[in-house]
Amino acid sequence: MIASETSLSLALIVKNEARCLARCLRSVQGVVNEIVVVDTGSTDETVRIARECQARVVDFPWEDDFAAARNFALAQTTGAWILVLDADEHASPALAAEIPGFIAARPAIGRLKIVSDFRRNNQTLRSQSLVSRLFPRGAHFEGRIHEQLISPLPRLDLQGELWHDGYLQPSKSARNARLLEHELERSPESSYLWFQLALEHASLHQTAPALSCLQRAYACLRTDEPFAPNLVVDYLYALRELNRFEEGLRVIEQGDRFCQHLPDFHLVCGLFYLQLVRSNPAQYLAYLPNIEQRFQRCLALGETPQYKSVVGTGTFLAYYNLGTLYHVFGEAVAARQCFEQAAGLGYEPAREMLTTLGS
Repeated sequence: MIASETSLSLALIVKNEARCLARCLRSVQGVVNEIVVVDTGSTDETVRIARECQARVVDFPWEDDFAAARNFALAQTTGAWILVLDADEHASPALAAEIPGFIAARPAIGRLKIVSDFRRNNQTLRSQSLVSRLFPRGAHFEGRIHEQLISPLPRLDLQGELWHDGYLQPSKSARNARLLEHELERSPESSYLWFQLALEHASLHQTAPALSCLQRAYACLRTDEPFAPNLVVDYLYALRELNRFEEGLRVIEQGDRFCQHLPDFHLVCGLFYLQLVRSNPAQYLAYLPNIEQRFQRCLALGETPQYKSVVGTGTFLAYYNLGTLYHVFGEAVAARQCFEQAAGLGYEPAREMLTTLGS
């Protein structure tokens, strides 16, 4: 039994995670006092890898309920504090170094900054969001899928990053969609569940089913929900992909009332207006000035920690798209300046544009 008030247990639930489990466990091996891996039926080398990393492995029959599995894992730990990770995540050195000081300072829930790679329009992008994963013993999870941590303690943000590449491995999307559909049978007016189901379809590149779910989610959305701006952003990307222009214009008008502080919203609005004008210049030419205005608004806002946001929407992605707009209209000096700004922030397509322009 671990006795220290700052002892830390790592708790994971896994199934067939041989690809990434060792990376995850090794990223915090110098920080945690014990590792508990709850296996829900692996048939690959997951269990062997866990034991090689000094984890205690406990079997648990899968019940189509993430909260049940999470809470079982918590019950197997002995530490005063618990860190919950998924196998496709791994702590940055900065986060690993930050954790001991956090748990020594106060009883609070630690929100970790998850940086996730994902694909959109044949490009790998990164999103970042804050998720409650570090906490003193006594908290528990609720929710069959996309489970939430329940605790009255205050939630404080850590600065180090937790890296996640699971969105590049969509093999679990069909399972998740099935669980979400089951939950929707019980809660058919849950905007959050419809939104999550849309994300699973999107990860499988099923844009039409994703749009249908987004429409259902939007129809019952409360604008004060913390995920509401992100739902609007994904809704607009789906409408743009399917050329649903009139519907998109209505969503933009409504979204302007509660999405103003999210650069991702203004970026997708600019891209939407750009495609709108290209599709029918005679009909939609009046929207041309809106494109520049939206990209400029992204830059004025900058990057935001307040919402789940794609990295670069307030910096290099806005500069790049603004540069592309200026380039199309022959404003060579302004275009080059924007591409230089984006390239200086490490955005490779901007470097390629500068090469094309003869930098």
